[in-house]
Amino acid sequence: MKNPRFSQKTLDFLALAQKQKKVEWLEKHQEDYHSLVVSPMKALAEQVSAFMELELKNYKFKKRNIGNIKRPADRVKDKGPFKDFLTFGADRDSGSRFEDLPSLYFMISPREGEIFSAGGLYMSSHAQTKKIRQWIDANPKALMDLFKDKKFSKVYKTLGEDHKLKTKPRDYALDHPRIEWLKLTGFYVYRPIPKKEIFSPNFAEILIRDWREAIKFNNLLDDWLHTSPGQSSQKILEKPSFGLHPYDWED
Repeated sequence: MKNPRFSQKTLDFLALAQKQKKVEWLEKHQEDYHSLVVSPMKALAEQVSAFMELELKNYKFKKRNIGNIKRPADRVKDKGPFKDFLTFGADRDSGSRFEDLPSLYFMISPREGEIFSAGGLYMSSHAQTKKIRQWIDANPKALMDLFKDKKFSKVYKTLGEDHKLKTKPRDYALDHPRIEWLKLTGFYVYRPIPKKEIFSPNFAEILIRDWREAIKFNNLLDDWLHTSPGQSSQKILEKPSFGLHPYDWED
């Protein structure tokens, strides 16, 4: 028996679900929900995790509630009872309520451009942003080399810009050669995934390939977050930073 996989019907179902106003709608469409949404998402998570968990023992792959499109109760009033997207990811416990560590992420939605793989920090804390900017300012060679790497650059072309200052950061000149990177308040890479890939029976292999490249970026961020330019690679223990909780990919 073939593994269940996504199809155009999956996207159509998600688009229709998002328009609903009553929770009873899902009860009437349980068969389609499980065959088009839950089963292919579970199959993808199981296949990807089977390989990646062996390579990334410190990452936790989020398989709980895979395929769940119900919104939390506090968001139903404003956004309706159902989401129009599915997510699957892997992260690590930072030990803080106020900041995350670089993670891996996948999302599928019928919205234009909203099927993608990603890695990194979608929104970094103030302390994380400051540390990464120090590296970009003083010694960005490792990041520049990463984007020159043939395998990596085939998947991820540049840093995402969803979270970016409109003007320059306070401590840097507007004519800084890397000012566009310094404006960022989130440091992540992402790749839009075409439908022909998402519908492919080999999509799990494609996502594994994407995430293996994203890990290179995560590892670089890990190094930068624990060291400063000009210092040895020995980890620096810092006091916890406090501020707003990072933006949730799944918001």
